[in-house]
Amino acid sequence: MSETFSFDQLPSFLVEALKEQKIEQPTDIQIKMIPEALAGQNLIARSQTGTGKTLAYLLPALAKVNKENKNLQVVVLAPTQELAMQVVDVARSLTEKESIVIGSYIGGANINRQIEKLKKQKPQLAIGTPGRLLELLEQKKLKLHEVQVVAVDEADRMMAERPSWEATMQIAKRAGRDTQFLFVSATIPKDFSEQVADAAPFVVQLEAEGSLVNTEKVEHLFIRADERDKIDVARRLIHAENIEKGIVFVNQLDKVSETAEKFSYKGIKTLPLSSDQSKHEREHALRSFQKGETHILVASDVAARGLDLDDVTHIIQLDAPSNSDSYLHRAGRTGRMGKSGTVVTLIDRRSEYKLDKYRRDLKIELAERILARGKLLTK
Repeated sequence: MSETFSFDQLPSFLVEALKEQKIEQPTDIQIKMIPEALAGQNLIARSQTGTGKTLAYLLPALAKVNKENKNLQVVVLAPTQELAMQVVDVARSLTEKESIVIGSYIGGANINRQIEKLKKQKPQLAIGTPGRLLELLEQKKLKLHEVQVVAVDEADRMMAERPSWEATMQIAKRAGRDTQFLFVSATIPKDFSEQVADAAPFVVQLEAEGSLVNTEKVEHLFIRADERDKIDVARRLIHAENIEKGIVFVNQLDKVSETAEKFSYKGIKTLPLSSDQSKHEREHALRSFQKGETHILVASDVAARGLDLDDVTHIIQLDAPSNSDSYLHRAGRTGRMGKSGTVVTLIDRRSEYKLDKYRRDLKIELAERILARGKLLTK
């Protein structure tokens, strides 16, 4: 695909909406995916987070909506409530001046209220979590007979969570033979084409340019620290780097609140973000962080996947992640859309072997740093 592709192949209302949002140049994944998707190809596209994947599937999907047809025409599936709501926001911002009806159907929200709304008006674009959408289909509140496009966001993550994947495949099979499937993913799982063959027999794989991890603008560092000292080392690091927008990752869910409390006690503006919290608590944490009232989010992997947070400067891994995929997703929270960022992993003796694994799998340089005299210094 030539680099001269612009958004001109899209309907004018989408081109106008992009202009208003000052989005004039497509990213690599958009250059590769949009023309193929407009041509009707089934796709699985790999591109790390922060590279414009949402627009890469939403724009061609919205381009196929026939506004005169009041039936459901596009379905977007996302693995978490937060990600689904972010996609809803993007879709609404693109269709503000168009009469395309968008419905959001997420687990955790009141299903009866969703059913009441459906009685009054059917969506042309439905965005939601797979379990809830399948429930509404089984109750015959939504119908897929005129659906043209099914898009699956974070397909790798969906596959890792059995119930979500089974619901996704159920929806895909009900959509019928002529439906187009667009899968986007930060990694392409093994045997992906075989896994989806029942619903989508021919899937073309696309990969965005660049390594899995942003190595141009993101520094990957590590600090050696004993397990018992890690929270204190992280606290000193936050002060040394004067971090105003950072995420601290922990491996265990039960350590999220405890770590956040210890930071808060030391005067750092911190909030926890975990899958144990209510939707309201998570929304509050994210809003406070985006507004700059909270400087540090302490998060578990599940809570932070798929979050679209702007201007995160630092990722601190209090615990080294168990696998390279997890490192990839955490690191993808910073250095988004060409901005710079820093990922610092705290390594104890037991976890040292993981450094070689990250270097090998992700092709990254990992440089050692020490904290001394209130500064982060090269060893």
